[in-house]
Amino acid sequence: MIILFLLLTSLTGDTTPWEGFPEADALRYEIDLTADIASEKVQLQVNYVFRADAALSQVRLHAKAGKDWQMSFQDSQGVDMSFTRSSEDVIAVELPSEVPAGQEFTFSAELSGTPPDGLYFRKNRQGKMVMFTDHFAARARGWLPCEDAPDDRAAFHLQLTVLPQPGVKQLDAIGTGDWHGEPLPTGQAAKGSQRWVGHTQADITSYLFSFAVGPYVRLAEKGDDRLIPHFVFRADKPKARRGLKHHADWMTWMEDRFGKYAWAKYCVVQVPTQWGGMENPGNTWVMERLFDGPDHGVGTLAHEFVHQWFGDAVGYGTWQDAWLSEGFATYFGPWLHELSGGPTLAAAMRAAKKGWLQARIARSRPIRWDGFENPDELFGTSAPNTYKKGAWVLHMLRGQMGDEAFFEGLRLYAERKKGLPAKTLDLRKACEEAHGSDLEWFFDQWLNRPGCPELYFDWSGSGVTVTQAQAVEAYRFDLCLSWKTADGSRHEGVFEVNADETVIELPADYRTPIVDPHGQLLWVKARLR
Repeated sequence: MIILFLLLTSLTGDTTPWEGFPEADALRYEIDLTADIASEKVQLQVNYVFRADAALSQVRLHAKAGKDWQMSFQDSQGVDMSFTRSSEDVIAVELPSEVPAGQEFTFSAELSGTPPDGLYFRKNRQGKMVMFTDHFAARARGWLPCEDAPDDRAAFHLQLTVLPQPGVKQLDAIGTGDWHGEPLPTGQAAKGSQRWVGHTQADITSYLFSFAVGPYVRLAEKGDDRLIPHFVFRADKPKARRGLKHHADWMTWMEDRFGKYAWAKYCVVQVPTQWGGMENPGNTWVMERLFDGPDHGVGTLAHEFVHQWFGDAVGYGTWQDAWLSEGFATYFGPWLHELSGGPTLAAAMRAAKKGWLQARIARSRPIRWDGFENPDELFGTSAPNTYKKGAWVLHMLRGQMGDEAFFEGLRLYAERKKGLPAKTLDLRKACEEAHGSDLEWFFDQWLNRPGCPELYFDWSGSGVTVTQAQAVEAYRFDLCLSWKTADGSRHEGVFEVNADETVIELPADYRTPIVDPHGQLLWVKARLR
């Protein structure tokens, strides 16, 4: 078995706990979970359907070790299978016999105790207990042994039984996919237990699989039959009502540009999450205090709704391409927010630029960065790149292509990669097709280099000399300049800059020039070195 593992490693390259396992493909997870929220413990059985993409004598899974967390594995006949652990996050389960490449196979797991990560029991602000998953970025492995990487998508089926809690009359639950309550067979569980069943209608990556159970009240939002009543805590319902009223308009805007909504339902769910929001397909998690702010969470709600197309329906295949999710939401979220009476997109982009320039990593890491020890870094220390600079790449791409070609390129990309993990190359090819020209230079310089153009302007009577003073090689970009002439009229021109030093000639009577008057370029003023 060690020889097989070494052979697979040599064929596919060294793997980390954050990469997928190319020798096998997870097709389906069937989960039967019983939760005792009062004791913060669960019991579950998982039935797996996998396909071997290489001859296999063992199957590797992401599975976190825990002090109070027991797991065992069985083959299709119910016979125990041994497993070994190569790290805190990765195990190898020995199969009863070798599985040929291309063949599907099944096995199962039994787990019990308090999960070490990914599935949480926490009190909300009113002191009421909530059980919920929070898998981002790679935490599904904390309770569900699985292929916990963004390039692996599978079907999920969940049967969730919750035992009665002392002093709690009724709970409500929501989760991924087609979700409904189900009566318990007589005598099967303790009186007062509740059961729900959910199953996905499209394959998703493990970090997007979700469910939550808590003392929820429901809040309806009008305008689209796919909007089911939201799940909020009773004390927050009046404030939540002020924010949860724009999704129908956003649905129309997004579908008009990027294609049909991919999921059967949509709702927003309050949970005691560490994130501001989490874009689970069809049911977005939001932090408890989201509705407390002056906009009642509308900006965050818009961001998370964009993810239903970009991040969820169209995923990303490698962590370093996470900008394909967060950059899109950070750009189009403000666009939706503006449509709903919020700040303008231009204001949002100015704020994003300011925040990015203040970040330590802005000039030291590119957007597509693979030096992380944990993918959380891409959404933590590198978040200014993944989110803000990612949004600026789209903003500049729009300027480079023009609105018609830009939206056509993104529509092609969304259509072709729907239900699949995407790469930056997929977006580039769709945009090149829509624009009719090569864009490799654009994507390479903005995504694979750190920083941005650092520009020094030497004005003279005949125009200006633009010097690129950054440490990396010269960028190529279109620079918009605005100026007045002697008669007081204002003029604009767009000039290509593609060298360390570019001379731009202006009319002899130009005055009061303005650089980048419409905020279309990510750049910073510089001094000559």
